[in-house]
Amino acid sequence: MRILDRIWQFFASVRLTIVLLLLLAVAMGYGTWIENTHSNGAARILVYNAWWFDSLIGLLALNLIGCTLRRAPFKPHQAGWIVTHIALLLIMTGAVVTHRAGIQGRLVIPEGETVSVFYEEELDRESLETISGRPLQLPFELHLTSFDQLYYPGSGQTRMFRSRVEVRDSLRGEVFLHDIVLNHPLVYDDFKISQSSFFELPNGRTATVLGVSYDPGILLLYTGGGLLVLGMIGIFFVKPYLKRRFPAKLAGMRTAPADVADAHKSADKSTKALPV
Repeated sequence: MRILDRIWQFFASVRLTIVLLLLLAVAMGYGTWIENTHSNGAARILVYNAWWFDSLIGLLALNLIGCTLRRAPFKPHQAGWIVTHIALLLIMTGAVVTHRAGIQGRLVIPEGETVSVFYEEELDRESLETISGRPLQLPFELHLTSFDQLYYPGSGQTRMFRSRVEVRDSLRGEVFLHDIVLNHPLVYDDFKISQSSFFELPNGRTATVLGVSYDPGILLLYTGGGLLVLGMIGIFFVKPYLKRRFPAKLAGMRTAPADVADAHKSADKSTKALPV
């Protein structure tokens, strides 16, 4: 039992929380350095998708669960931080799901052609640059109707690139047009298609390069983010209101466990004082 108690105290300790947060901060700093010196894809593969990064998140999740359970039984005025802890667990779970099951790739479409295959990003270990990996099938087709390079009036400087694509989904029977620009990606069937770059073909046509991402953990991340806002509201607004509105009741909740403990101690002393 002592070993189990020590394990429990270890996973539920604030010291472990501080150590894990420091390690995650160092890891993310390392990932940022790789992004600046090499590429986002290299940082994602070497750091954020690495097993040790997910292990740190998993340990932090266990630590958060332990710190939460140590405060049981819960009181109504503690709802804010309980919701906050649940939100953080959802965010961490969503991050791990994204790292393990998410897909990042690139799609090249010459003007006037239709494609439904993209190539997953892989890392060249020697150059630390991302390269095209295995081909993957999209559940729909993309037809590049036109590619336009838009300029600022009177300056001749490029304002944005625009890929006008026609989405063709034979399974759902849907066909529609969408303009893909830098901050306006195509989001369809759990895939996000964003503008990346372009290049000229020898025949004079233009080919657009689109980034493809599949993120199965996005719903968990959004749900966790929403709960995090509610938890912060509970901590900074609802709990202070309850303290002002019901000060005596909350004070009784805090002192009740101590009173019970004192009563038990008094009873023990009285029992020991009884003559045999």
